[in-house]
Amino acid sequence: MISSRKRSLNIPQSQRLKGFWLLVFGILFLSNTHLQAQYYNTGVENSSIKWRQINTPKFQIIYPDFYETKAQEFASVLDTLYGVIGKSLNTIPPKVPFLLHTNTAYYNGLSVWAPKRIELWTTSSPTNYPYPWSWQLAIHEWRHSVQVYALKHGAAKTLINIFGEHIYGILLAAYIPTWFLEGDAVVAETALTPTGRGKTPDFNMYFKAQTLEKGAYNYDKALLGSMKDYVPDSYIFGYHLASFGRELYGKDIWAYMLENVGRNFWKIQTFGHSQKKGFNIKTQRLYNQMMDTLSKRWEEEDRKNIETRDSLTHIKKLGKLKRYYTNYSSPKQINDSTIIAIKTSNFKPSKLVSLTLNDEEDILSPGRILHSYIDAKDNHLLWSELKSHYRWEHENYSDIFEYNIETKTYNQITFNKRYYTPAYNPNNLNIIAAIEDDSINNQHLVIIDKTKGEIIKRLPNQDPYSKFSYPCWSQDNSEIYLIKSNQYGKSIVKYRINDNNIQTTIIHPSFRNISKPLHYKDRLFFIGHYDNTYQVYSIDLKDTSSTLTQHTQSRFGVMDFIIFNDSLVLSDYSAGGKTITYQRLIDFKKISLGSPSISFPQADIITKQEDFIFSEEHIKDTLWESKKYNKLSLLFHFHSWAPLYINAQSQDINMGVSAFSQNLLGTSVFEGGFKYIYADKRDEYFVNYTYSGFYPIIKASFKYGQRNIVFDTLYNSDFYATWDEYNTAFSIDFPYSWSDKNWFKEARYSVLYSYRNISPRYNFNESLTLFHTIGFGLQWSAIRAMANNDITPTLGQTFSLRVQKSITTDNANIIAINSSSYIPSLFLNHSIGLDIGFQKNTPTIYYFPNEVAFTSGVIGKFPSTYYGGKISYNMPLAYPDYAIWKLLYIKRVFSRGFFDFGYFDKEYLSSVGVDLKMNFHIFRIEQELQFGVRIGYVTQLKDVFANILFNINI
Repeated sequence: MISSRKRSLNIPQSQRLKGFWLLVFGILFLSNTHLQAQYYNTGVENSSIKWRQINTPKFQIIYPDFYETKAQEFASVLDTLYGVIGKSLNTIPPKVPFLLHTNTAYYNGLSVWAPKRIELWTTSSPTNYPYPWSWQLAIHEWRHSVQVYALKHGAAKTLINIFGEHIYGILLAAYIPTWFLEGDAVVAETALTPTGRGKTPDFNMYFKAQTLEKGAYNYDKALLGSMKDYVPDSYIFGYHLASFGRELYGKDIWAYMLENVGRNFWKIQTFGHSQKKGFNIKTQRLYNQMMDTLSKRWEEEDRKNIETRDSLTHIKKLGKLKRYYTNYSSPKQINDSTIIAIKTSNFKPSKLVSLTLNDEEDILSPGRILHSYIDAKDNHLLWSELKSHYRWEHENYSDIFEYNIETKTYNQITFNKRYYTPAYNPNNLNIIAAIEDDSINNQHLVIIDKTKGEIIKRLPNQDPYSKFSYPCWSQDNSEIYLIKSNQYGKSIVKYRINDNNIQTTIIHPSFRNISKPLHYKDRLFFIGHYDNTYQVYSIDLKDTSSTLTQHTQSRFGVMDFIIFNDSLVLSDYSAGGKTITYQRLIDFKKISLGSPSISFPQADIITKQEDFIFSEEHIKDTLWESKKYNKLSLLFHFHSWAPLYINAQSQDINMGVSAFSQNLLGTSVFEGGFKYIYADKRDEYFVNYTYSGFYPIIKASFKYGQRNIVFDTLYNSDFYATWDEYNTAFSIDFPYSWSDKNWFKEARYSVLYSYRNISPRYNFNESLTLFHTIGFGLQWSAIRAMANNDITPTLGQTFSLRVQKSITTDNANIIAINSSSYIPSLFLNHSIGLDIGFQKNTPTIYYFPNEVAFTSGVIGKFPSTYYGGKISYNMPLAYPDYAIWKLLYIKRVFSRGFFDFGYFDKEYLSSVGVDLKMNFHIFRIEQELQFGVRIGYVTQLKDVFANILFNINI
């Protein structure tokens, strides 16, 4: 009985009112994280889209008007989930707007709380587990909303009612760990469905390999990650920890913890307490218990197969010995000795490489290859590549690209389409099979003429829930096999190209995850999990009985494979990543297709706790009322205010008041506030508004406050001026962005206008109290793709120009030019920076805010003309993964040496110095921080300077 495993812990009552000022400091400190992460705009849709909505007491769905049928189906899914999604958190799900992005090749979900909404990218990925993608998204993302809403108790409820939705964000940042948020959502999708990530080998494979080959990491490293080693992410780590907690203490354990945070957050208790139920769960202790349990379970599983694995003496590994975690995916054989694969790691950008027995050679740095999948034929490589729209962030494509290894030519075959997992016809290099996805997420198998980039045949898909992936030609090119996924699971089907396009089922649907079919000698091979790891299986196409043959006995799992001359070429997973190996094609054992599903113990327990499996039979066929979503009338949506000055554009927090509005489409953003600067005894007000629903982005701002300047004149006497300034500004931006192979490029042109009303206080040019300015700006950039561990780009160029002048007799103006060059070093993740800047200003008339960074260490200068440069060298020093109790966890230490120089009018000033920084976490909070010190020396002034450097990495 599961209930017999529950444990109850009695703890003394927490001291009341302790640490009140610590809480205030913590909220102020974490507000910057909340500011960036919660006031989050994912981008905008094409302005031509007309929107509709289904608005019920339980939920709201906002979607393009051409998506009506799918939106109706999705509404019925949400209506069914409403009664079960929050049950184990003792919370009725809140009414949340669901915003559907359908014009995309991107697939994801996002739950945000300021403003409150769930955004879903509805295109299905071929790598998904066997379940409808929209159902998975609904469960996972709505569970996030339930988690947040479960905090609305006691003191938290009062603050939320007063200050608005961003209080949720502050509580999440301060108290609720990411591992729980993501892990509990994966628990929900696993427990409420016949599949889910917890019931696939993926979520065991990464943890299992690390544990058996490297041992369990300490709690800090497991929780906070590493930039050196692979550490299972918050989804994998969180799923295991959240489900293990339910296994020990019952399904309601996390409901108690969330309620306690809402009621008692002011007592500064860490997540894991429940005064109501007397719980005090130390997550470090829970982690150690979990790893002890999982280690024993996995060691026992491992021992069962050790003899079979040890007998495989003919396995050969390709390539060089890896120094760090590296993945080689999608191997393709191009001759007797050479394999092509996709190589990825934290230390280098993604590349296509050729592998031989003891060597490796870079072939190409491609664009963003989708699904880590390529095909090959006759020295040609083929893949789908993600291409973004030049303006609309939520409109992107998956086009087919080809690379000729011999001629080194990179060719785009299709334009502004959505094709996935393309495959060459084995007998005709110019014919390609691929999966097509349209804007209403219907998928079809298509055959494309490569020379024209056009579809020559589209094969039907009658089931709107069915998604296709990994088309595979028969060796005589008369048939195409592919994976079909829907509400009944995954199956393998066949199309005969010239036989009225009839679809025939080869392997019937089940909730076992299968992928990547390959036809070879009258058998169909594929990857599947008929035990608790991914292995290569095959079925005899001449006798499609209920028997499969297993051909591999991988310790942790086979992720990709091909067959060449009766040998298997595998992408085989281990703790060091995916490795390319050879082994003979042999038969290990026979497997019955009707054999019982493999059990995952933790998944079984949480499934029994929920006592509900969401399937098609629970969905009612309902016609929901829909109506037009009026973009104009819903332009403003005020969601939060704060008794603090918070300027999201400038990342500034101070004493004052602020309010925020953002419409659900993300096209209209307003923020306004008042700031009191205590040190200067002065006030400052601001209003910012941005509208991005048209091609040009329109911005308007208002700012009122006191300004002053102090500097030395040419006659060695101080000049001081102070004034009050009303500044109203308008700008129109014309952005354009695109990608070219592994380069990301952007151009932005701006038209500027401002109106300034000045009230002189002291020594100000009183003839210039009311003036208008006009101007323009441009920004260009070209940056090569970076590795995760690159400190700055290793190759690239940026350039900006800004010109602004007053329309007055006394000409106040500014001209600013910035140029930054990024140059690669000889060493891994090192880079050289070269910055050049020029600025011309009018300090004795009106001094515009600086647009150029001056020489480091030089302050109090307001030159008429400045030009100078900066040379820097960035390098990592160490990846210690070192914890100092619960206070500090250091991931990386790195440095930046610099030499700056500049002419301030005619005065030459230079400085030299070094920045020493580290990536770290404090108090086991999962938000990564960056802290450092800058020490430098201004040579001409003989002045040593030091600065504190701080940044929050979002």
